[in-house]
Amino acid sequence: MKKQSIFLSIFLVFSLVLVFGGNVPHREAFPEKSPGQFDPMSYLKSQQEKFDWLMAEASPIPEKLFISVRVTEQEMQAVESYKCEDCGKDAQVMRKKVRIGLTKPVELTMSGTSPYSSTNDGGRVWSAALESNTATALRVHFTDVNLPGNAALYIYNAGGEAFGPYTGRGPGDKGDFWSHTVSGPIAFVQLRFFGNPAPGELEGDFFKIKDIGHIGPKFLLPFLQKSPTDRGKISTPLALCSYNEPCVEDASCFSGTAINDAKYAVAHMEWISGSWIYYCTGGLIADTVASSQIPYFLTANHCISKSRAASGLECYWQYWTASCGGDCYDPVGVVPRTLGADIVSTNKTGDYTLMQLREDPPPGSVFMGWTSAPVAFSDGTELFRISHPAGAPQAYSKHRVDVNSVTCSGWPRGDWIYSRDIVGATEGGSSGSPVYNLSGQIVGQLTGACGYNVNDPCDSESNATVDGAFATYFTSVQPWLDPQTTGGEMHVEAIALRTEVKAVFTTAFADVTILDEFGAPVANATVSGTFTGDIAGNDSAVTDANGVATLSIKQKVSVTNFTFCVDNVTHASFTYNESANVVTCVDY
Repeated sequence: MKKQSIFLSIFLVFSLVLVFGGNVPHREAFPEKSPGQFDPMSYLKSQQEKFDWLMAEASPIPEKLFISVRVTEQEMQAVESYKCEDCGKDAQVMRKKVRIGLTKPVELTMSGTSPYSSTNDGGRVWSAALESNTATALRVHFTDVNLPGNAALYIYNAGGEAFGPYTGRGPGDKGDFWSHTVSGPIAFVQLRFFGNPAPGELEGDFFKIKDIGHIGPKFLLPFLQKSPTDRGKISTPLALCSYNEPCVEDASCFSGTAINDAKYAVAHMEWISGSWIYYCTGGLIADTVASSQIPYFLTANHCISKSRAASGLECYWQYWTASCGGDCYDPVGVVPRTLGADIVSTNKTGDYTLMQLREDPPPGSVFMGWTSAPVAFSDGTELFRISHPAGAPQAYSKHRVDVNSVTCSGWPRGDWIYSRDIVGATEGGSSGSPVYNLSGQIVGQLTGACGYNVNDPCDSESNATVDGAFATYFTSVQPWLDPQTTGGEMHVEAIALRTEVKAVFTTAFADVTILDEFGAPVANATVSGTFTGDIAGNDSAVTDANGVATLSIKQKVSVTNFTFCVDNVTHASFTYNESANVVTCVDY
């Protein structure tokens, strides 16, 4: 969407700071706000009107279009007992992705021959019902979706929540998508033809339902376990919700320009991965293109790393308590949502995933700025975040970088930021929440905790909070977040040769470093080169986040001398300036 109004303009600046160990200027951006303002009363009114219309037009549901599934106690135990499927055996580590439900396969096909009702405008309505009797909420997996241009698909419950229309091949135009979430054990699916179907439009199948997403009580904890009625009478913040740890702080109790901006950037995330349903936290992030506003969204790799999971992402926005110490509540049907996303970059190093949402966030959302300047070794630097611990409304926490904390295996300092909680805390569900400097710029996102008592989020003496460092993966996301600087020049900065002998085979390697004109690594550049001498041949490779591409040749020869030369370097945005090469050929 085009920017009709920008309240906080993006600034591109250069600062003389040390990045990647050299005098490299860092890049940064500041928050920007989308035009308009979300009106919750209008949103609720539109949902109610849609629900009333769908209920009034619903057709009788035959037995074959009423599908019921049952979830066993063992299956729910697998949901409830899950803590961290990828923490490994290190007792000092805790990641904070939360499992909240599971999927159950079903078979339902809606076609032109399915029972329907006629409408006053000559149209037709097909209705179906899906049930999982112990669910607190449901999602529906549609496949083979192929709706005519005058047809629309909806999902709703018996309590006034209604979503759609889904049209054509559905969100993402893939013919395969997960619906919005509706609370309760029954979801109604309704297909509406507007006007008389054209000849041939009723032939074949309209869609299939492949799975039902059964969501357990963790999803509606804020609703099912409301806070004490006297919370609003206290003068100092307490635990956010009755089920949160006592050190978790209500974000509504804290304010400041950067904090207030972050509240309009952060979302509670829900998605499906394999047979399970999870939640985490993520947030909007700005790019440096002033002519458009692309909904880029940052979270953790250990939350979402696969395209299929991203396609089913549902984000809940502006989900906070009405006032400091106010009641917790459930977000279903109350707060605005977006459905679906596509991954543009992700990596376990730095534990990040950058996505582009398939729908614009609600009006008034803030895209937070960022800085590529590293903070992992800046002892005492204060940071803050907004997150959704245990699926609760927004919580606030403040942290101080600690360069003396013990590090955990696989999370080296530099690629990760270690800090101590000084206000509030994070819990399961907070994973992926961006962490900001006091200017409101993203410097990383939450991986989890490292320490000797990680099962107690309130023990900030024994545990460090650990965030993937934005600075370490910036060059990998720069083509999207800072594309104006990715159209410059690049050159070969260094070539390192080495060999490896196994049995009768020798492999020659050339590690080629590509930098831009500012001395920053260039990721995703394709380097091609030639080996000559005792070992000969051609190869090509793509540069990583550090700007290094490794080319190699393996032959059944004895190697004493060889030469490697770079033949060409290509990139989608950069121009190869061969005259700027520090080196082009190297002898071994």
